[in-house]
Amino acid sequence: MTHHFRIDPARRVASCLGLVGRIAAAGSLLFAGGCSSQTLFQSSFGTNSVGGPPSPTQATGTVQVSGAPGSVVIVGPVPGSNENWVKISRASVANSQAPISTMQGNFAKTFSDGTYGFLGAFFIPSGSGLGSLEFDTSASGAPASTSFLHLDFLENNTVRVDDDPSVTFGSFPRDKFFTLSVTMEITSTSAQAHMTLFGTGTSGGTFDYTIKQPNFARQYGAIKLWMGYPWTGSFDATDLIVTRKQ
Repeated sequence: MTHHFRIDPARRVASCLGLVGRIAAAGSLLFAGGCSSQTLFQSSFGTNSVGGPPSPTQATGTVQVSGAPGSVVIVGPVPGSNENWVKISRASVANSQAPISTMQGNFAKTFSDGTYGFLGAFFIPSGSGLGSLEFDTSASGAPASTSFLHLDFLENNTVRVDDDPSVTFGSFPRDKFFTLSVTMEITSTSAQAHMTLFGTGTSGGTFDYTIKQPNFARQYGAIKLWMGYPWTGSFDATDLIVTRKQ
């Protein structure tokens, strides 16, 4: 499958946004025309204390966590990296199930229509269960904090869209970090997502998907990383950024 990389614009965008070099190649999907984008959420956890939860106030936007104590914490570098990550974990508890472990990133500002970009780096160890990434309405939306696009990193190392077993794409590695890029084009009548996996061990090219609830997408205001029943294990993330084209 063809990969739609445009290296020079990618470098330009990476420079504009201050992203780490290892996700520069993904920048071609984030407004290759230049630096005319506004950052709505950004978190790389570099100033957050290892062993504790992520700071509520991030570089742009805010974070809130929920779940069992210690289920969402800052950890040091994963193999091949040199920065802090957030670890989302969930363990089995004798005679009961641990609550869902969640980190929600709330945007500093919300809009309706527009072209939005998401970039994030992920690390999923061998043996870990299913981890999820959601794109949600804002806390003041109607309905509030509700998913309109849901991605699951499956145990077979593919990505499932909106819990539909017939809609999967790509392949990601275990025990190595990789990058996910999601560009959304949201109008008054439709919403399209363009998704790509990057990094050593990934494959699958770019996958296009029509969002089923564009009225929810027009209230885009948060991202959410979580692990819930019946899955146990953990996954890590860093360099999370959401932008909107000006």
